Amino acid sequence: MRMVLGFRLRLALFFVGMLAALQLITGALVYGVTRHALIVDGERQLAASAKAFTAQLEDVSARIAGNVRVIALDFALRQAIAQGDRGTVLSVLHNHGRRVGASRMQLVNMDDTIAADTADGHADGKLFQFPELIQRAFNQQTAVMTAVQGHVYWIVVVPIYAPQPVGLIVVYVQVDDELLAHMQELSTLRRDVALEVQMAPSQWRAVARGDRSTPFARGLEQVTGDFPTEPGLRRIAQSDYIVLAQPLQHPDNSAPVVALFGYSLDDALRPYHNLVLAWLALLALGLAAGLLGIWVIARNVSRPVEWLATVAKRIEQGDYHIPARSNRRDEIGALANAIGTMAAAVQQREERIYHQATHDDVTGLPNRASIEDDIARDMAGNVTRGSLLMIGLTRRLEIIKTMGHALCDRLMREAGERIQRAAVGAQVARATDGNFAAWFAGSDPDDAVSAANRILDALAMPYTESGVSIDMGPAIGIALYPTHAIAAFALLRYAETAQFAAAGSSKAWAFYDASIDPHRPERLSLMGELREAITQGHLELYYQPKLTLATRHLEGVEALVRWNHPQRGLISPDVFIAMAEDTGNIQHLTRWVLGAAVTQASRWHEQGLNLSMAVNLSAHDLSDVDLPRYLADLTDLHRLPHALLTLEITERAVIGEFESALRVLQQLGEHGFQIAIDDFGVGQSSLSYLHRLPVDELKIDQSFVKHLIDDVDDRVIVRSIVELSHNLGYKVTAEGVEDEGTLHYLSSIACDHAQGFFVARPMQARALHDFVATQIDSSDV
Repeated sequence: MRMVLGFRLRLALFFVGMLAALQLITGALVYGVTRHALIVDGERQLAASAKAFTAQLEDVSARIAGNVRVIALDFALRQAIAQGDRGTVLSVLHNHGRRVGASRMQLVNMDDTIAADTADGHADGKLFQFPELIQRAFNQQTAVMTAVQGHVYWIVVVPIYAPQPVGLIVVYVQVDDELLAHMQELSTLRRDVALEVQMAPSQWRAVARGDRSTPFARGLEQVTGDFPTEPGLRRIAQSDYIVLAQPLQHPDNSAPVVALFGYSLDDALRPYHNLVLAWLALLALGLAAGLLGIWVIARNVSRPVEWLATVAKRIEQGDYHIPARSNRRDEIGALANAIGTMAAAVQQREERIYHQATHDDVTGLPNRASIEDDIARDMAGNVTRGSLLMIGLTRRLEIIKTMGHALCDRLMREAGERIQRAAVGAQVARATDGNFAAWFAGSDPDDAVSAANRILDALAMPYTESGVSIDMGPAIGIALYPTHAIAAFALLRYAETAQFAAAGSSKAWAFYDASIDPHRPERLSLMGELREAITQGHLELYYQPKLTLATRHLEGVEALVRWNHPQRGLISPDVFIAMAEDTGNIQHLTRWVLGAAVTQASRWHEQGLNLSMAVNLSAHDLSDVDLPRYLADLTDLHRLPHALLTLEITERAVIGEFESALRVLQQLGEHGFQIAIDDFGVGQSSLSYLHRLPVDELKIDQSFVKHLIDDVDDRVIVRSIVELSHNLGYKVTAEGVEDEGTLHYLSSIACDHAQGFFVARPMQARALHDFVATQIDSSDV
């Protein structure tokens, strides 16, 4: 139900959201256009106000100048000036100053000194503060805005002629809040107007405001920075204002004065608030009506979709029966019919795919995955024991190569039928291309052996076709539940492992034996631990002495790697060396052994023990083209003479890739390293390649040496090898010497060296050093 309502709600919200988004975009556009228009209108009004203010100031200055010129024509004033009557001059200036609204009047002499000042009785004789206005007054009407002692004055300067210039009258009209308010009453001057005086760079102070109660007037105290001379937006008192600063003419030594005009954008937008509220109400009403209508539409659309979703859910769960529904002739009805047809087709196709996924195409038998599921199901049920037989036809690949796949498929089909007839009560499957599996639930080992013999008898008769008789070569591996495994997949693998072992046995069947399983989990774990042992130096070298029979001195040793596992104890070299070859770690192991052996040989060489060091190489090492250079660099680094390092190889290591191995051995010989053939005599083609190898020494395999005293044939073979080796210029070492008689016989036939437990067992480096020292002492005696 949650999914259905969610679909309806999402459909309704989509349409409502589209409608709301359209309305909001429209409202935003209208607001933006309106605001822009108000800004343009505000800028226009500010420019008009600036012009009006300037014109008013010019009118005021013209009126004041006219009145001052009347004063200048006053005979009494000119006579008082001529007579130097300061009292009369001050009286006239006071009277006329009140008439023109001046707050200060001054009479300035032609030498720029002050003759009289109505506001400062001590100004007489002082220089006039703005001398540049005097020269300008004789040429044109002079009126400027000046900041004096924290106040702003509109200064008008008019010369006095009698008939020559005798002085100048300076009128100071203070521009304050009252004057600005009066100018606002007489004209269309804006309410938000103020006079600002620059106190310092980017610092202004308001000295007069048209109306101090407005937010604009109050907010000017917090405004910093310069004001724009072109209309621009400023944030004042948490409101947006369009501001224009009109610079006013001022003397050079006076602080700049500007008339600042403000246009409140918030006040301009206020008449539109009711319109916005009305629009919001209409938007809410429209959205409510739209939501109701869209919900009805969504409900009519979603019901068929919900039904189709239910059908799809049932199909997903494997139920292909379409629930009944009233016929519709619209697109939804057509879709429902199509889904019904599709469900039937999917059901048929799924059944076919399932059969193909669980059965073998050639024999029609269940496949490995199917029988694994059956075994797991029986194990999870009431079955407490059972046996799994893995029947392999060992000649399958040979049959394919000789007769082709088609005949082999027919042979496998008949083999499956024979197994089914012989394995009564078993579940039979084709586990792999060449293997069949038969699961006997509840059987014991004796039952498994009986079933195996029956199957072998059934498969013993050759397969015949068109005059061709083919022996199938069956072999059966047996794995028991729960003796060998308690999981189906493990039981299958163990049975397959046993089948490989059975292929070489006389009985042609075999039980699973964990001790000979090369794929058991313990071995996989040991592979990883071997890599760790190589990289972290957990391996150790033991050294087996090699006795020179002519002198009975120890002149060399063979390095043998040992691994004493912290949990598993001492692990046989045959086990972990073979494992290193299987996992590709043999070259890493060889490099470690070479490094440790060369280091130890170099240490002995520095101590005066010139023992040759022999190290075994594998077939993988002989494919390493970098090995000669590596060994040369290694021995040079440790200052070990190359002739003290002997590299032992087996015949089998060379035969596989003879040419590539020969190149590596030749390079090793060119570097001066000694080459020895280990286990000589047990190979198949020793003499065929021996003369091509750069060999220095042959080591007779211990199988010929252990029974040398008792076996005449072994003595003949050993003697022949020694004579052959000497004739070819090789030294000879006999391995496996375990008694005095053998040692004596080897000496009698001029064998060069002997190695074995009778001479000395493998030992650690410190023990070998003591052993060699003992041999030296005994020889001295």
